[in-house]
Amino acid sequence: MKRALVLLLALIPLSLLAQESPHRAEQDREISYWLLDPATHQFRISHDFTVTRAGQASVHSFVRKGSVVSPDAKMIDLDTGKELVTHNVSGKEVNALGYYPDKVEPDSIAVQGDLDHPIAEGRSTRIRVQETYTDPIGYVMEGGELVWKRTLGRPLNYVTLPAGWMLTAVNTPAVISLDTEGRIRLRFTNIRNDELSIVIRARKKAAK
Repeated sequence: MKRALVLLLALIPLSLLAQESPHRAEQDREISYWLLDPATHQFRISHDFTVTRAGQASVHSFVRKGSVVSPDAKMIDLDTGKELVTHNVSGKEVNALGYYPDKVEPDSIAVQGDLDHPIAEGRSTRIRVQETYTDPIGYVMEGGELVWKRTLGRPLNYVTLPAGWMLTAVNTPAVISLDTEGRIRLRFTNIRNDELSIVIRARKKAAK
């Protein structure tokens, strides 16, 4: 029996084993969105990422053009549980730090979180970002329906509708379920090497 088990494990691709036990630095795979009242054009967002660059003393979440990030943005060091001091900076200021291989547009906006101390050589830290965006172009009301349009680039993307709203249409295949509060939740899996262009439509449930 033991010999058969060893042979079976030997036949399992290493890539499959890696999927079962991913390294923490590779878990930047998913992102969650919670749509708020469409009259506000707002939605909340949460995602995690790992910082490994030695000497890096601050971390950043980049705001897409057309969206405005609320001042209540939070960044949490998941290794210590401590909330970082955050403030908005320009793309020009981020570029000057030299942390990232690709430059961003100088007039873009990023939320910056200041670490307690720079990343030590051979060490890393895990960061969670929680933000509220206002997007009057991508999140609107049309004909009595809310319409949310956004490109999603992560392999796994979750979008939760506001409480009391039912899904009427979505342009991309999704797994639909209910969250713990009974809100409709859509899961989008992106196996391609590009972004998904998502359009979600929903209508408010009639009052009983």
